[in-house]
Amino acid sequence: MKLPTTARLSLTSAGPAPTAAEECGPLGVMASTDAATKAGISPADIRKCREHPLSLVSPRDAADATGATVFARDCWWGDSYGCADGYCWEKCNPEKGHWCWTAWGNGFGDWRKCEGKGECEPVKNSACGQGNCEKCGCGC
Repeated sequence: MKLPTTARLSLTSAGPAPTAAEECGPLGVMASTDAATKAGISPADIRKCREHPLSLVSPRDAADATGATVFARDCWWGDSYGCADGYCWEKCNPEKGHWCWTAWGNGFGDWRKCEGKGECEPVKNSACGQGNCEKCGCGC
């Protein structure tokens, strides 16, 4: 029996799936935490990668990006929330200009993605990034 070309290609390109460490790389792997469990988050709903993808943007790269102030983690004195390069953020300590990237699952789940500010309005089940991440929580 002769397999069609598409079937042969799919069989030859199928290989072992990358591990979480390989997939996340320098973002690190998010571990299931007691805090997530106490918050009622299922281990299946905890994000795979610990740090926010935009935490790898260097200040030099950020200078050329839209919303560079946000990327560089400078303090923010403008709007209460917004969308920057496809991800939601919100103020978390406005008196000090602190802000954070937001994630589903009360901060332990996938990072909130957006195409515009309207998709980032604070809602139930969304919060500042939580867990063992260093650059995702409230600060500047």
